Amino acid sequence: MNSLKEIWAKSTPTETLEEHTTEVLKIWAQLRERYQQIIKDETFWYDSFYAIAFHDFGKICSNFQETIRGKRSYNDDERVRHEFFSGMFLYSNNHSHYQRNLESLIAVFSHHKPFNEDGFNKHIFRNTIIRYSIETSIVDEFIEFANHKASQYQIQPIKINEKLKYFVINDYSELTKWYQRKIYDVINEYGLLNQKNRVVYIKHKAILNISDWTASGHLTLEEGKSYDIPYLKERIIFKLIADGKTEIANGFQFRKFQEAGIDKRNVIAIAPTGSGKTEAALLWASSKNEWERIIYILPTRVTSNAIFQRLSTYFGGDKVQLVHSSARLFIKEQVDDNYDQKKYFRDKSFFKNINVCTIDQILTQGFNLGFWEVKTFHMLNARVIIDEIHLYSPYTLGLIISTIKYLKDHFNTQFFVMTATMPQKLFDLVQETLGEVDIVKDSELLDAARNIFETRDSNMDALIEEIKEQISKKKKVLVVVNTIDKAIGLYHLLKPSAEDFGVEAICYHSRFINKHRSKKERDIFDLEKQDKGGILIATQVVEVSLDIDFDILFTENAPIDSIIQRAGRVNRKRTKEISKVIVARHFEITKKIYDAGTILEDTYSEFLKTDGKRLTENELTEMVNKVYSKWDIKGNQNYQEGLNKHLEIQHKYNFIKDLTSDEKVFTRENLDTVSVIPDCYYEKLCSIKERDEFSKHELSVRRFWKSKAQSRDLNGFCFLSGEYNYATGFKLLNKESLTFI
Repeated sequence: MNSLKEIWAKSTPTETLEEHTTEVLKIWAQLRERYQQIIKDETFWYDSFYAIAFHDFGKICSNFQETIRGKRSYNDDERVRHEFFSGMFLYSNNHSHYQRNLESLIAVFSHHKPFNEDGFNKHIFRNTIIRYSIETSIVDEFIEFANHKASQYQIQPIKINEKLKYFVINDYSELTKWYQRKIYDVINEYGLLNQKNRVVYIKHKAILNISDWTASGHLTLEEGKSYDIPYLKERIIFKLIADGKTEIANGFQFRKFQEAGIDKRNVIAIAPTGSGKTEAALLWASSKNEWERIIYILPTRVTSNAIFQRLSTYFGGDKVQLVHSSARLFIKEQVDDNYDQKKYFRDKSFFKNINVCTIDQILTQGFNLGFWEVKTFHMLNARVIIDEIHLYSPYTLGLIISTIKYLKDHFNTQFFVMTATMPQKLFDLVQETLGEVDIVKDSELLDAARNIFETRDSNMDALIEEIKEQISKKKKVLVVVNTIDKAIGLYHLLKPSAEDFGVEAICYHSRFINKHRSKKERDIFDLEKQDKGGILIATQVVEVSLDIDFDILFTENAPIDSIIQRAGRVNRKRTKEISKVIVARHFEITKKIYDAGTILEDTYSEFLKTDGKRLTENELTEMVNKVYSKWDIKGNQNYQEGLNKHLEIQHKYNFIKDLTSDEKVFTRENLDTVSVIPDCYYEKLCSIKERDEFSKHELSVRRFWKSKAQSRDLNGFCFLSGEYNYATGFKLLNKESLTFI
């Protein structure tokens, strides 16, 4: 090869290095136009340009060209990743500059694979001297090409150090090894990098990845989305009409509560279930610029799915993305059956303008997990909506608070935190974290009462006959308990009575496989819409996961905010004259589930005091504050662990290195679950090659429970021993005692 135009960058279809780099720089230029009013440092854009211009420069090496053209294969010890060669070219040419401004260089090194000691050691410190057959005329051509592009984009041309010629011909000389060790020392020595370096690195890495991914896929940058209040009103009315709610649509106006957050920077919104908090949050977010993201965060996948569908109706499906562990499968089944893994790979990094996700999707950024740089970069000037913040455990709450602080301070992210119930101490913590914040409350509905609350001096087992009586009256009955085993047991006890009276009984909890979860949800919605009664026996997943409206609730005692959430599924639309919430005593195992000190006992005590009373939302809030009056969230050990965990991990990995596996991170909440397939599907799936079919049979269990059961692997999926059926879900089989758990 005698010319740069003969150097390949891609083989399917064939694309030269010059062509590919040209397309990547076009995307870079669009990003610069979009972000240069925020990132005003000219040195940043200079370094970013040359990182992108030279990111694939290493592909000129003969061993890469022979490999990509299928002429020869090399042993591992003969290979050097092209991105390391590219980075070393830049570094050796101007090492004094890159020692002061290392971030763009590391972005080049890491733009294909995780950046950590393993990847660095294997490719930087090879003992084998690899000589590349490179004609210096091709190097000269590429430099001339890069400088031409620099002139086109008004960037100062690069000056080449004459020693570079020697580097190109003999890249693993003692001189370049010394340079490499200097880089390694900087990235590996604790204390040499800091949070400021991390922020700059995120921006460099994200712009490089976004430009490269977009050009490589022959794509364009996703369009932004700006909207105003009349537009949102029009779309809401359209959806109401489509849902058959013409009368409501004809008289639709935004409520004062919903409009109160408009033009505010950060907002805490407190309003009961069914008050229209989603639309209030969208009104708040309407102040964003076209390219700035909306990130809508919900506590469960089910709620995320529902909000995704609603926002797709408002803004168009091409502008809205769903992101969680089973999001691709949901989209494939509900929206686009051609939606593939490659597209989701990009979409899950918040490329779309409006993103709906579960909380773990932003928490993992702080752990340097996945494509954390691109995700974090897309939070720049974003409007983040966090729903039901009170539902999270102290550890996860600590992670959330540290994430809010980080994004607010370093990426100018704005937050709309909304909830139906927020203890005063949690309110104070969120207010302190947000700093500049406006408080919005739905005073109209907070003064209204919805349900009568009664207590029973017995646990749920003693209420079976009372529940059966309500079934016989063709009431829509909701029963909520705190464990899956108890939900399954009650289902078996109550299903015969439901059948006797010609109504349906449904069991619902977190251990149903993916393809059954959506069907279960449809069954529940059908039961709720019908006017002939029925019973749903569920666990805590029902608290925020389903927009349903029942006549009566029997609930096992739980922390008071959880009970209020459960009560929000009864008389949700506030149209029933008589609706009840009946609170039974909790079983002993509930204390282990919630680990809530005296909160369980105090909750039950407060409901005893108000037995038989129709409680307003304000009265319920007062009860919440009484129950949590002794709650010291800041002093909670788990909260402090979560609050400091991100910084601990970032420091351990010197702020910019990728975390690929660290079990200490995955210890709580959503980060503590793994996907498994019930072993009863093993034989069925043995003959199937499509990975999506495997994914349809997955469900989530805690890592602890997985360790207790027998398992085997197939095609990278874990099959766990136990029983499974559509009616009651999955029961694990204990591998030690061979009993179900």
